[in-house]
Amino acid sequence: MLRERPFSFPTDKSIRVIIDTDCYNECDDQFCVTHALMTPKFDIKGIIAAQFGTVHPRSGTEQESYDEIVNLVHLMGLDGTVDILHGIDRALSGRDDPAFSEGSQRIIDEAMSDDPRPLFVATLGAVTNVAAALLKAPVIKDRMTVISILGAPYPAGGFEFNLMNDPVAADILMTSGAKLWQVPSSVYTTMKVSYYEMLNKVYPCGEIGKYLVTHALEFAAKIQGMIAQMKDLLPPSDDMPEITIGGELWSLGDSPTVGIMMNPTVGRFHDEKAPSRVLPNGKYEFDGSDHGTIRVYDDIDSRFIVTDMFEKLKYNFGN
Repeated sequence: MLRERPFSFPTDKSIRVIIDTDCYNECDDQFCVTHALMTPKFDIKGIIAAQFGTVHPRSGTEQESYDEIVNLVHLMGLDGTVDILHGIDRALSGRDDPAFSEGSQRIIDEAMSDDPRPLFVATLGAVTNVAAALLKAPVIKDRMTVISILGAPYPAGGFEFNLMNDPVAADILMTSGAKLWQVPSSVYTTMKVSYYEMLNKVYPCGEIGKYLVTHALEFAAKIQGMIAQMKDLLPPSDDMPEITIGGELWSLGDSPTVGIMMNPTVGRFHDEKAPSRVLPNGKYEFDGSDHGTIRVYDDIDSRFIVTDMFEKLKYNFGN
């Protein structure tokens, strides 16, 4: 269980948070979810399992995400304290796709509630569940802020893992006029942490700390083979980035969402005209139509975010 704090945060300063995560895709989601669950400012209204079966072309990825969320909550001693919700188990086929999930319904319910506190929906993977919620209840676009680890840099866009797991959903979200704060790949890949930092500052922090580090090292050991497989299975792309593993570090690419929800000024940002369309290859198309603007982060204070995670792990689970 989380350690009792000698202080509390004023309730009018807390925010409602829904996390939508492809939690077993790799190993950064686990750090982000754990960090969020330790953050007192967040009133977690649900954690939704996201699919990641397009770039990893197999079935059952949503269930893998769900099971991993359950695992993390258990390792933190928080069983029964947070709602874990199933998401849609595949990418959307088009704007008329009727796919829906209990996670999508939770987004709608929270957006439409009379709770005056801000609602943030943090997406760490494909935005399938958020897009389905927007299709069913377009009015929610004005009643929440979506923070997405999503997309390649502007103006061109291009291949990016989360977007490519559901390009239709990305198109729906980014052209919806919703309040969207986007962290593109050029920014989230700067969230570097060394394995020695993990070993010194995370591994000693209870069962959750041991698991986070062990899983990260095990995943890193097999990632090169997975990358080769993905390249063989995906259609040829002239802008697919070269993905290599340095051997002594990892990028906690989902964790900017936690820092941004703690305080939006942990990174610099600008407003970008929303694309007219997001193409199946991840490119952004602009034809002069007006879909509002998107807040796009240009950089992130990775050291603040990572250090805050370390200190919360130590406070709650350290010796």
